[in-house]
Amino acid sequence: MTHEETQADLSLFALDALEPLERQQIEVHLAGGCAACTSELASWHEVVGAMALAGHEAPPPDLKPALLQRLQSPSRRAKVLAFPRWALIPFAAAAAVLLVLGVVRDMGMRSDLDRQQQLVANLRDQLATAQDHLQHFREQLAAKEKDATALRAALAAAEQSLAVLQAPGLQVVHLKETPKGQPAEAHALISTDTGRALFYAFDLPQPPEGMAYELWWITEKEGPVNAGVFQPDSKGLGQVEARVPGDAGTIQAAAVTIEPAAGVPKPTGPMVLLGTLPTPS
Repeated sequence: MTHEETQADLSLFALDALEPLERQQIEVHLAGGCAACTSELASWHEVVGAMALAGHEAPPPDLKPALLQRLQSPSRRAKVLAFPRWALIPFAAAAAVLLVLGVVRDMGMRSDLDRQQQLVANLRDQLATAQDHLQHFREQLAAKEKDATALRAALAAAEQSLAVLQAPGLQVVHLKETPKGQPAEAHALISTDTGRALFYAFDLPQPPEGMAYELWWITEKEGPVNAGVFQPDSKGLGQVEARVPGDAGTIQAAAVTIEPAAGVPKPTGPMVLLGTLPTPS
């Protein structure tokens, strides 16, 4: 019996529906170590086992003759079995069992897929939350760095102001409102040694829209010299850190006028504050 003929008879071998001689030939072939036939025979044993589970304890007496009624070519390369109608019931039951097992397996795979998709969605939500927290921390850090920069700038300005106040020969000028101005006052602290001055004004009203206050040094050689433009806050406090001109001669007075917000090279508006320096003895 050839390998092909053996394979064609494996289903009958599993059903124990072969003549003794044919069965012996197949056993010899299997004993020879044919892996393909051994694997296929195992599959047929599973089918026969499923048929047994379908409720038939033993095949009817005429099953074997029915299985032996097959068409066989001279080469025995293919066998066609003609089963009676009742013999189809175990095969249908086995197919139903396999179908149920397939459906259950498919449902299990779909359940696993749903769980994996839910896990991925949860991980994405957690990642988005973590990114939001990270962005919040970045914004907080940027705000702290900005505050630190502002604090360093304020500290540097305070150190410069302290240097003016600690310099020898400090001159203090008291400015008062002019006869036509509203009540206000100011102080100018001038240090010729450092070339810097501090100016503080109090109780100044807000200037008209588009206008600002401008501080002037009234010098011996050049007359009014621009010392800075400022806007008072809501409490009427205005301040300027100004440079003391070194080539304009002695500062004789300090004055404040109302000018365009960008400032002007020489006074054009009304004077609101004025103070003179004491004459050197």
